[in-house]
Amino acid sequence: MSDLIIRGGNLIDGTGAPALPADVRIIGGVVTEVGPSLTPNGETELDAGGCYVAPGFIDSHTHLDPSMFWDRGCDPMPQHGVTTALIGNCSLSLAPAKPEQLDELIDVFCYIEDMPIADFESGIPWTWGSWRQYRDAMNQGGIALNMASLIGHSMLRIYVMGDDAWAREATAEEIQAMAAEMTDAMEAGCFGFSTSFFDLDRRSRPVPSRLACDGELSALADVLAAAGHGLVEFIPNLTGEDPEADIRRMARVLGPRGVTSIWNGISHSDMAPHRPEEYMAFTQAIRDEGCDMWPISSPRTVDLNVSWEQTMVFMMLPKGWNQIMGVKGQARQEMLADPGWREIARNEWDATEKSLFPINRPDFARFTSVTSPDNKAWLGRSLADLTEARGGHPSDVFADWILENDLEPGVVAMGVSNSNTDGVAQMISDDRCLISASDAGAHVQMMCAAGDTTLLLTRHVRDRGDLELEEAVYEITGRQAEILGFNDRGRLLPGYAGDVTVFDLEELSWDTDSFVSDLPSGAPRLRRPAGGYRATAVNGVLTQVEGSLTGANPGAVLDANTSEPTR
Repeated sequence: MSDLIIRGGNLIDGTGAPALPADVRIIGGVVTEVGPSLTPNGETELDAGGCYVAPGFIDSHTHLDPSMFWDRGCDPMPQHGVTTALIGNCSLSLAPAKPEQLDELIDVFCYIEDMPIADFESGIPWTWGSWRQYRDAMNQGGIALNMASLIGHSMLRIYVMGDDAWAREATAEEIQAMAAEMTDAMEAGCFGFSTSFFDLDRRSRPVPSRLACDGELSALADVLAAAGHGLVEFIPNLTGEDPEADIRRMARVLGPRGVTSIWNGISHSDMAPHRPEEYMAFTQAIRDEGCDMWPISSPRTVDLNVSWEQTMVFMMLPKGWNQIMGVKGQARQEMLADPGWREIARNEWDATEKSLFPINRPDFARFTSVTSPDNKAWLGRSLADLTEARGGHPSDVFADWILENDLEPGVVAMGVSNSNTDGVAQMISDDRCLISASDAGAHVQMMCAAGDTTLLLTRHVRDRGDLELEEAVYEITGRQAEILGFNDRGRLLPGYAGDVTVFDLEELSWDTDSFVSDLPSGAPRLRRPAGGYRATAVNGVLTQVEGSLTGANPGAVLDANTSEPTR
């Protein structure tokens, strides 16, 4: 039943306006009435006494694409107030796809987003070819969240070009074929496309989107311009001598066509504390010239649990440490001990400026488990401590440590980014960026990226006062909807969708993630506990109450062709 009345709460409507006492009535999944002392008329009733009633939160950087097929409840997103997610980011999506290309598609997606291949093979039906067919498959069986989907540019290239997508620019005919699939997807409700200028695959090859010429990018952007709506998400390569080059390139492509974009993303580092301001100012200058482009950011400190089964944490060390992840068992042991490999690894370690694994800050690499009893004294200490005690190069010391602990020591890369809370606060309270870089659903054995909404409300609103509550809610509701084109979401006003989250700010909590073994293959994932929300509703149906999923899956794939709220 999609009829719901929420009574006794303080309404935050998602516009930034001050909270005020008001009830909310939802009929047929749409808000029909907002005001004081509404009278129930057979709807499901929810008591919001002592709570705020806000629009459901929007998370616009997720990789829930695969897991929504084996976890229709999207745990724990509803328990953190989220009602809508953007998927298909970082040039990666599950469609379009051909049967003969699935091994390639699965491998690159699983490597870049750190997901178990076995779960892609057993937990996803793969009954589609086109994006339109994929949309229908997503809608079968229901979802606890609304999903807005992009087409991953790398997958689109593989779909049209096959193996050549990894090797060359597209021909005019291939560009035309990509544009045709993009056109059909946009007509079917797709929100746009995502592309990457940064990522590498397991074999250290640039992902296919990195081989696209400006003509190809322009042709895809033309499709969005012709549709009259659309969004591009992209990852620039912020390393090297000209870190803004890809941002300028996309401004040249998208600006004249009036296409909105978000780029992932900015983060704070004590090693370069000036960079967020530089990137925000640079992108603001682009907007001032007429290109609607926004950098995105997350409030969360990024701590990465290093999984020795599969990880992309060494992606920026392709000749040395990333090679370790391509071999197992005895072969890995031999490589770690090989003098030739060690020399390569040392040289690359010293020459690399930026890496997910903290090669330049070995004090941030902490040991969390060992297999050798002799090494228990080192638990909680760092690679810097170990290197100081033993002497030698940190790459060699780390290799020895792995060998000593049966190739499986517990290691966490602490504070890879956003470890300085004051720096993070300055960044996310600046309206030149969008709070929108959770990465929820990805890297499930490295971190749990769900819950950024709760961290924002607890640490930066309640505890520190970096933002006013109404301002923070606007950032993750109305503002998201305005920029991304979610025209019927993000506000609790008559005519808007009945997506709601209800919470007492004092009861919210953002807790440490822990492993649960509930993936289809039985493999573990990191999960964050529920955030303390009274209730969450999607399209007028309760999806979670007091931290427990209801089992209802009222969400759907959003249609980008929705032009305005129902009035």
